[in-house]
Amino acid sequence: MVIKMSKYKINILDESHIFDERENGIIHTPYEFETAFLSSVKKGSRTDVKNMINHMIDTGITVGKMSNDNLRQIQYWAVSSFTLITRSAIQGGLDETTAYNFSDNCIIDIDKMTKADDIVDYVIQKCIMLTDMVAENKENSVYPQPIRKCLHYINTHLHEKLDVATLSKECALSEDYLSYLFKKNMGINLSKYIRNQRLQASKEMLKDNYSVSDIAYYLGFCSESYFISCFKKEFGKTPKQFRNQ
Repeated sequence: MVIKMSKYKINILDESHIFDERENGIIHTPYEFETAFLSSVKKGSRTDVKNMINHMIDTGITVGKMSNDNLRQIQYWAVSSFTLITRSAIQGGLDETTAYNFSDNCIIDIDKMTKADDIVDYVIQKCIMLTDMVAENKENSVYPQPIRKCLHYINTHLHEKLDVATLSKECALSEDYLSYLFKKNMGINLSKYIRNQRLQASKEMLKDNYSVSDIAYYLGFCSESYFISCFKKEFGKTPKQFRNQ
């Protein structure tokens, strides 16, 4: 069975016709290829991942049957794909919280999609993006251990109070030395980095239909108006304009 799409070819292995399919040369995408692909994600190699994706597009992807409904079949395939690549990204050193949140958001987006081609496009785009995140993380691994610890703490505590005093205790450094070390390695002062990360997180919350006032509160902005001002300065549009785009 082949799912007909305008851009892609996905073969579905149906157990009830497995003999005929094997006789016609239709077999599951080889395990060795899947392993090599996931290894490329783990290494953060964008070039290898893109080359393998192009190969799959040219030759077609073959997967087991997971649903009688074609759209749901593609959605299930996409979800299983994100499960695998997320774990490979974690093995490649990407922060677990970052990887799982990324995967969860992707799966929520997929659940809303109604066109098979759009789903495959989305999986390809996000797979490359996740690979780039692994590569960027590997570059960041050159940072001193206290800075890596600081970055991880910020990433996992954006909804809590974050200041130099809190982070200096977590990293077992004086406030002055942590501020100096952070600016030296990251090229940005600590408070601005925290604000930027919160603004990035706010974009995902806007997509999930949180109210602007709730986002400002949850992410520790002193007021809704200050959050809106910071958002517009960073992204060139208000939260409402971003949500409605």
